Amino acid sequence: MGKFEQDKAGALRRYCPSRAAHRLQDVSLEELWQSGKRLILLDVDHTIVKWGEEEFSAEVLDWVASAKAMGFQLRILSNTRHPKRLARLSDKIDIPTKNGKFKPSPEMYMEALAETGFAPEQAVMIGDQIMTDILGANRSGIDSIWLQKMEGPEFAGTKINRVIERLVMSLLYRSTVSVESEVAVGRTTLLEKPIVRQFLKFLFVGVISFVIDTTIRVILMRFIHIDGKLASDQWGQGLRDAYPAVFNFATKPSQAFFPIACVIGSFVATFNSYIMNRALTFKIKDKVDAGKQLLRVFIVNYTGLAINVLVSSIFFRVIPGHPTQSAIVASMAGAGVAAIWNFVGQRYFAFRVHKRI
Repeated sequence: MGKFEQDKAGALRRYCPSRAAHRLQDVSLEELWQSGKRLILLDVDHTIVKWGEEEFSAEVLDWVASAKAMGFQLRILSNTRHPKRLARLSDKIDIPTKNGKFKPSPEMYMEALAETGFAPEQAVMIGDQIMTDILGANRSGIDSIWLQKMEGPEFAGTKINRVIERLVMSLLYRSTVSVESEVAVGRTTLLEKPIVRQFLKFLFVGVISFVIDTTIRVILMRFIHIDGKLASDQWGQGLRDAYPAVFNFATKPSQAFFPIACVIGSFVATFNSYIMNRALTFKIKDKVDAGKQLLRVFIVNYTGLAINVLVSSIFFRVIPGHPTQSAIVASMAGAGVAAIWNFVGQRYFAFRVHKRI
Protein backbone atom coordinates (compact mmCIF):
# COMPACT_ATOMS: atom_id res chain seq x y z
CA MET A 1 0.00 0.00 0.00
CA GLY A 2 2.98 2.35 0.13
CA LYS A 3 5.81 3.81 2.19
CA PHE A 4 5.50 7.01 4.18
CA GLU A 5 8.00 9.86 4.15
CA GLN A 6 7.80 10.53 7.87
CA ASP A 7 9.96 13.65 7.73
CA LYS A 8 7.16 15.35 5.78
CA ALA A 9 4.47 14.49 8.33
CA GLY A 10 5.10 17.60 10.43
CA ALA A 11 2.86 17.75 13.51
CA LEU A 12 1.44 14.33 12.61
CA ARG A 13 4.86 12.65 12.70
CA ARG A 14 4.08 10.64 15.83
CA TYR A 15 1.00 9.14 14.12
CA CYS A 16 2.81 8.30 10.89
CA PRO A 17 3.77 4.65 10.23
CA SER A 18 6.88 3.67 8.30
CA ARG A 19 4.75 1.91 5.71
CA ALA A 20 1.34 0.30 5.20
CA ALA A 21 0.26 -3.14 3.99
CA HIS A 22 -3.06 -4.85 3.33
CA ARG A 23 -2.42 -8.00 5.38
CA LEU A 24 0.23 -9.48 7.63
CA GLN A 25 1.31 -11.91 4.93
CA ASP A 26 2.02 -8.96 2.62
CA VAL A 27 4.81 -7.78 4.93
CA SER A 28 8.12 -8.99 3.48
CA LEU A 29 10.20 -10.77 6.10
CA GLU A 30 13.23 -10.62 3.82
CA GLU A 31 13.02 -6.83 3.63
CA LEU A 32 12.67 -6.58 7.39
CA TRP A 33 15.72 -8.78 7.93
CA GLN A 34 17.81 -6.90 5.39
CA SER A 35 16.90 -3.60 7.02
CA GLY A 36 18.29 -4.85 10.33
CA LYS A 37 15.06 -5.78 12.09
CA ARG A 38 15.30 -8.68 14.52
CA LEU A 39 12.29 -8.18 16.82
CA ILE A 40 8.70 -8.18 15.51
CA LEU A 41 6.00 -6.83 17.81
CA LEU A 42 2.46 -7.86 16.88
CA ASP A 43 -0.98 -6.56 17.76
CA VAL A 44 -3.74 -9.18 18.07
CA ASP A 45 -7.25 -8.22 16.97
CA HIS A 46 -7.59 -7.58 13.22
CA THR A 47 -3.82 -7.98 12.85
CA ILE A 48 -3.22 -11.71 13.36
CA VAL A 49 -6.78 -12.84 14.13
CA LYS A 50 -10.28 -11.38 13.89
CA TRP A 51 -11.75 -9.67 16.94
CA GLY A 52 -13.27 -12.16 19.36
CA GLU A 53 -12.07 -15.20 17.41
CA GLU A 54 -9.33 -17.70 18.19
CA GLU A 55 -8.67 -19.43 14.88
CA PHE A 56 -5.71 -18.20 12.85
CA SER A 57 -5.73 -18.31 9.07
CA ALA A 58 -3.26 -20.61 7.33
CA GLU A 59 -1.54 -17.56 5.81
CA VAL A 60 -0.91 -16.00 9.23
CA LEU A 61 0.40 -19.28 10.64
CA ASP A 62 2.75 -19.70 7.66
CA TRP A 63 4.02 -16.12 8.04
CA VAL A 64 4.68 -16.59 11.75
CA ALA A 65 6.46 -19.90 11.12
CA SER A 66 8.64 -18.29 8.44
CA ALA A 67 9.53 -15.41 10.78
CA LYS A 68 10.65 -17.83 13.47
CA ALA A 69 12.62 -19.92 10.98
CA MET A 70 14.50 -16.82 9.79
CA GLY A 71 15.55 -16.04 13.36
CA PHE A 72 13.17 -13.24 14.31
CA GLN A 73 12.10 -12.81 17.92
CA LEU A 74 8.34 -12.18 18.19
CA ARG A 75 6.23 -10.66 20.95
CA ILE A 76 2.50 -9.90 21.22
CA LEU A 77 1.46 -6.49 22.55
CA SER A 78 -2.28 -6.26 23.14
CA ASN A 79 -4.73 -3.93 24.91
CA THR A 80 -7.20 -6.77 25.40
CA ARG A 81 -9.31 -6.90 28.53
CA HIS A 82 -9.58 -10.69 28.14
CA PRO A 83 -6.24 -12.11 29.31
CA LYS A 84 -7.44 -15.72 29.23
CA ARG A 85 -8.23 -15.48 25.51
CA LEU A 86 -4.88 -13.77 24.93
CA ALA A 87 -3.12 -16.61 26.76
CA ARG A 88 -4.85 -19.19 24.57
CA LEU A 89 -3.85 -17.32 21.41
CA SER A 90 -0.28 -17.03 22.66
CA ASP A 91 -0.10 -20.76 23.31
CA LYS A 92 -1.46 -21.61 19.85
CA ILE A 93 1.27 -19.74 17.97
CA ASP A 94 3.93 -19.96 20.69
CA ILE A 95 4.60 -16.22 20.92
CA PRO A 96 5.09 -14.61 24.36
CA THR A 97 2.89 -11.69 25.36
CA LYS A 98 3.76 -8.50 27.19
CA ASN A 99 1.52 -6.90 29.79
CA GLY A 100 1.66 -3.30 30.95
CA LYS A 101 -0.01 0.05 30.48
CA PHE A 102 -2.25 0.08 27.44
CA LYS A 103 -0.89 1.28 24.11
CA PRO A 104 -0.03 3.99 23.13
CA SER A 105 1.96 3.95 26.37
CA PRO A 106 5.59 2.99 25.55
CA GLU A 107 5.72 0.62 28.54
CA MET A 108 5.03 -2.67 26.76
CA TYR A 109 7.32 -1.72 23.88
CA MET A 110 10.21 -0.93 26.20
CA GLU A 111 9.66 -4.11 28.21
CA ALA A 112 9.84 -6.18 25.01
CA LEU A 113 13.11 -4.46 24.05
CA ALA A 114 14.58 -5.01 27.51
CA GLU A 115 13.53 -8.66 27.56
CA THR A 116 15.03 -9.47 24.15
CA GLY A 117 18.07 -7.18 24.37
CA PHE A 118 17.39 -5.40 21.07
CA ALA A 119 17.64 -1.67 20.39
CA PRO A 120 14.57 0.25 19.15
CA GLU A 121 15.98 0.46 15.61
CA GLN A 122 16.12 -3.36 15.50
CA ALA A 123 12.38 -3.70 16.20
CA VAL A 124 9.22 -3.16 14.20
CA MET A 125 5.60 -2.94 15.38
CA ILE A 126 2.83 -4.35 13.16
CA GLY A 127 -0.75 -3.41 13.93
CA ASP A 128 -4.04 -2.12 12.53
CA GLN A 129 -4.63 0.93 14.75
CA ILE A 130 -2.94 4.30 14.32
CA MET A 131 -4.00 5.66 17.71
CA THR A 132 -2.59 2.73 19.69
CA ASP A 133 -0.16 0.48 17.78
CA ILE A 134 1.51 3.10 15.59
CA LEU A 135 1.48 5.98 18.08
CA GLY A 136 2.93 3.73 20.79
CA ALA A 137 5.70 2.51 18.49
CA ASN A 138 6.63 6.04 17.44
CA ARG A 139 6.74 7.14 21.07
CA SER A 140 9.18 4.28 21.71
CA GLY A 141 11.44 5.04 18.72
CA ILE A 142 10.33 1.87 16.91
CA ASP A 143 9.41 1.64 13.22
CA SER A 144 5.85 0.57 12.51
CA ILE A 145 3.76 -1.05 9.78
CA TRP A 146 0.08 -0.20 9.62
CA LEU A 147 -2.21 -2.99 8.39
CA GLN A 148 -5.68 -2.70 6.92
CA LYS A 149 -8.07 -4.16 9.48
CA MET A 150 -9.57 -7.56 8.81
CA GLU A 151 -13.23 -7.79 7.85
CA GLY A 152 -15.68 -8.23 10.68
CA PRO A 153 -16.95 -6.48 13.83
CA GLU A 154 -14.78 -4.82 16.44
CA PHE A 155 -14.95 -3.32 19.91
CA ALA A 156 -17.16 -0.21 20.13
CA GLY A 157 -14.36 1.93 21.55
CA THR A 158 -12.16 0.97 18.61
CA LYS A 159 -14.81 2.24 16.20
CA ILE A 160 -14.46 5.70 17.72
CA ASN A 161 -10.70 5.50 17.27
CA ARG A 162 -11.33 4.72 13.59
CA VAL A 163 -13.04 8.08 13.09
CA ILE A 164 -9.95 9.95 14.31
CA GLU A 165 -7.74 7.49 12.43
CA ARG A 166 -9.46 8.21 9.11
CA LEU A 167 -8.92 11.93 9.57
CA VAL A 168 -5.25 11.52 10.45
CA MET A 169 -4.57 9.07 7.63
CA SER A 170 -6.34 11.21 5.04
CA LEU A 171 -3.93 14.02 5.88
CA LEU A 172 -0.91 11.71 5.97
CA TYR A 173 -1.71 10.01 2.68
CA ARG A 174 -2.05 13.35 0.98
CA SER A 175 1.41 14.59 1.97
CA THR A 176 3.68 11.70 2.93
CA VAL A 177 2.83 8.46 1.12
CA SER A 178 4.85 7.24 -1.84
CA VAL A 179 3.29 7.65 -5.31
CA GLU A 180 3.30 3.86 -5.81
CA SER A 181 0.33 3.52 -3.48
CA GLU A 182 -3.05 3.02 -5.12
CA VAL A 183 -4.70 3.96 -1.82
CA ALA A 184 -3.05 7.37 -1.87
CA VAL A 185 -4.49 8.11 -5.31
CA GLY A 186 -7.97 7.11 -4.26
CA ARG A 187 -7.92 9.20 -1.12
CA THR A 188 -6.60 12.26 -2.89
CA THR A 189 -9.51 12.04 -5.34
CA LEU A 190 -11.96 11.72 -2.48
CA LEU A 191 -10.51 14.78 -0.78
CA GLU A 192 -11.31 16.87 -3.86
CA LYS A 193 -15.02 16.65 -2.98
CA PRO A 194 -16.11 19.79 -1.05
CA ILE A 195 -18.36 17.94 1.38
CA VAL A 196 -15.53 15.54 2.25
CA ARG A 197 -13.13 18.40 2.93
CA GLN A 198 -15.84 20.09 4.98
CA PHE A 199 -16.49 16.93 6.97
CA LEU A 200 -12.77 16.53 7.67
CA LYS A 201 -12.67 20.08 9.02
CA PHE A 202 -15.72 19.28 11.12
CA LEU A 203 -13.96 16.18 12.48
CA PHE A 204 -10.87 18.25 13.26
CA VAL A 205 -13.01 20.68 15.26
CA GLY A 206 -14.76 17.71 16.80
CA VAL A 207 -11.48 16.19 17.97
CA ILE A 208 -10.53 19.43 19.71
CA SER A 209 -13.99 19.74 21.27
CA PHE A 210 -13.88 16.08 22.27
CA VAL A 211 -10.56 16.60 24.04
CA ILE A 212 -12.01 19.59 25.88
CA ASP A 213 -15.17 17.65 26.77
CA THR A 214 -13.35 14.50 27.89
CA THR A 215 -10.72 16.42 29.87
CA ILE A 216 -13.41 18.25 31.82
CA ARG A 217 -15.29 15.00 32.45
CA VAL A 218 -12.20 13.16 33.67
CA ILE A 219 -11.15 16.06 35.90
CA LEU A 220 -14.61 16.21 37.44
CA MET A 221 -14.79 12.43 37.84
CA ARG A 222 -11.28 11.56 38.96
CA PHE A 223 -9.18 14.54 40.02
CA ILE A 224 -11.29 16.80 42.23
CA HIS A 225 -11.18 15.86 45.89
CA ILE A 226 -13.04 17.19 48.92
CA ASP A 227 -11.63 16.31 52.34
CA GLY A 228 -9.44 13.64 50.75
CA LYS A 229 -12.33 11.91 48.97
CA LEU A 230 -13.37 12.03 45.32
CA ALA A 231 -15.88 14.82 44.80
CA SER A 232 -17.67 12.79 42.13
CA ASP A 233 -18.48 10.10 44.71
CA GLN A 234 -19.76 12.66 47.20
CA TRP A 235 -21.79 14.59 44.65
CA GLY A 236 -23.12 11.37 43.17
CA GLN A 237 -24.19 10.08 46.58
CA GLY A 238 -25.95 13.39 47.20
CA LEU A 239 -27.86 13.02 43.93
CA ARG A 240 -28.89 9.46 44.79
CA ASP A 241 -30.09 10.56 48.24
CA ALA A 242 -31.98 13.60 46.92
CA TYR A 243 -33.46 12.06 43.77
CA PRO A 244 -33.53 8.26 44.22
CA ALA A 245 -36.12 7.74 41.49
CA VAL A 246 -34.05 9.62 38.92
CA PHE A 247 -30.71 8.05 39.76
CA ASN A 248 -31.80 4.52 40.57
CA PHE A 249 -29.86 3.35 37.49
CA ALA A 250 -26.57 4.02 39.29
CA THR A 251 -25.00 1.16 41.23
CA LYS A 252 -22.16 3.43 42.38
CA PRO A 253 -22.19 7.11 43.43
CA SER A 254 -19.83 8.07 40.62
CA GLN A 255 -22.25 6.62 38.06
CA ALA A 256 -24.95 9.00 39.30
CA PHE A 257 -22.68 12.03 38.86
CA PHE A 258 -21.29 10.99 35.46
CA PRO A 259 -24.24 12.38 33.41
CA ILE A 260 -23.77 15.74 35.17
CA ALA A 261 -20.08 15.72 34.27
CA CYS A 262 -21.14 14.99 30.69
CA VAL A 263 -23.43 18.03 30.60
CA ILE A 264 -20.76 20.38 31.97
CA GLY A 265 -18.05 19.13 29.63
CA SER A 266 -20.37 19.20 26.65
CA PHE A 267 -21.52 22.78 27.32
CA VAL A 268 -17.97 24.12 27.13
CA ALA A 269 -17.15 21.90 24.13
CA THR A 270 -20.32 23.01 22.30
CA PHE A 271 -19.40 26.68 22.52
CA ASN A 272 -15.92 25.86 21.23
CA SER A 273 -17.50 23.88 18.39
CA TYR A 274 -19.70 26.84 17.42
CA ILE A 275 -16.78 29.29 17.30
CA MET A 276 -14.47 26.98 15.31
CA ASN A 277 -17.05 25.55 12.91
CA ARG A 278 -18.39 29.00 12.11
CA ALA A 279 -14.94 30.29 11.19
CA LEU A 280 -13.19 27.17 9.85
CA THR A 281 -15.71 24.60 8.63
CA PHE A 282 -18.49 26.76 7.21
CA LYS A 283 -16.38 29.91 6.63
CA ILE A 284 -18.88 32.44 7.96
CA LYS A 285 -17.30 35.90 8.27
CA ASP A 286 -20.25 38.24 8.86
CA LYS A 287 -22.14 38.55 12.13
CA VAL A 288 -25.61 38.35 10.62
CA ASP A 289 -27.79 35.77 12.38
CA ALA A 290 -24.91 34.87 14.69
CA GLY A 291 -27.23 34.68 17.69
CA LYS A 292 -29.75 32.50 15.85
CA GLN A 293 -26.96 30.27 14.60
CA LEU A 294 -25.63 29.86 18.12
CA LEU A 295 -29.11 28.91 19.32
CA ARG A 296 -29.52 26.37 16.52
CA VAL A 297 -26.06 24.93 17.25
CA PHE A 298 -27.05 24.42 20.87
CA ILE A 299 -30.31 22.78 19.80
CA VAL A 300 -28.44 20.41 17.49
CA ASN A 301 -25.64 19.73 19.95
CA TYR A 302 -27.87 19.23 22.96
CA THR A 303 -30.00 16.80 21.02
CA GLY A 304 -26.69 15.13 20.24
CA LEU A 305 -25.78 15.48 23.91
CA ALA A 306 -28.85 13.47 24.89
CA ILE A 307 -27.58 10.73 22.58
CA ASN A 308 -24.04 11.19 23.90
CA VAL A 309 -25.05 11.02 27.56
CA LEU A 310 -27.21 7.95 27.00
CA VAL A 311 -24.50 6.05 25.15
CA SER A 312 -21.71 7.25 27.49
CA SER A 313 -23.62 6.30 30.63
CA ILE A 314 -24.47 2.85 29.29
CA PHE A 315 -20.85 2.21 28.34
CA PHE A 316 -19.48 3.57 31.63
CA ARG A 317 -21.76 1.19 33.50
CA VAL A 318 -20.95 -1.96 31.51
CA ILE A 319 -17.24 -1.52 30.66
CA PRO A 320 -15.01 -3.29 33.21
CA GLY A 321 -11.59 -2.10 34.32
CA HIS A 322 -10.07 1.02 35.83
CA PRO A 323 -12.63 3.86 36.31
CA THR A 324 -10.49 6.40 34.44
CA GLN A 325 -10.10 4.15 31.39
CA SER A 326 -13.80 3.26 31.52
CA ALA A 327 -14.76 6.94 31.60
CA ILE A 328 -12.54 7.72 28.59
CA VAL A 329 -13.83 4.81 26.49
CA ALA A 330 -17.43 5.62 27.41
CA SER A 331 -16.91 9.24 26.38
CA MET A 332 -15.39 8.14 23.06
CA ALA A 333 -18.36 5.89 22.30
CA GLY A 334 -20.89 8.61 23.06
CA ALA A 335 -18.98 11.21 21.05
CA GLY A 336 -18.77 8.96 18.00
CA VAL A 337 -22.50 8.25 17.85
CA ALA A 338 -23.32 11.95 18.33
CA ALA A 339 -20.75 13.15 15.76
CA ILE A 340 -22.78 12.10 12.71
CA TRP A 341 -25.93 13.71 14.10
CA ASN A 342 -24.07 16.95 14.87
CA PHE A 343 -22.51 17.30 11.41
CA VAL A 344 -25.79 16.76 9.59
CA GLY A 345 -27.63 19.08 11.97
CA GLN A 346 -25.08 21.89 11.77
CA ARG A 347 -24.65 21.67 8.00
CA TYR A 348 -28.32 21.54 7.07
CA PHE A 349 -29.94 23.35 10.01
CA ALA A 350 -27.65 25.52 12.13
CA PHE A 351 -25.71 27.11 9.23
CA ARG A 352 -28.14 26.33 6.41
CA VAL A 353 -28.60 29.88 5.13
CA HIS A 354 -24.92 30.33 4.26
CA LYS A 355 -23.07 29.36 1.15
CA ARG A 356 -21.13 26.11 1.40
CA ILE A 357 -17.44 25.83 0.52
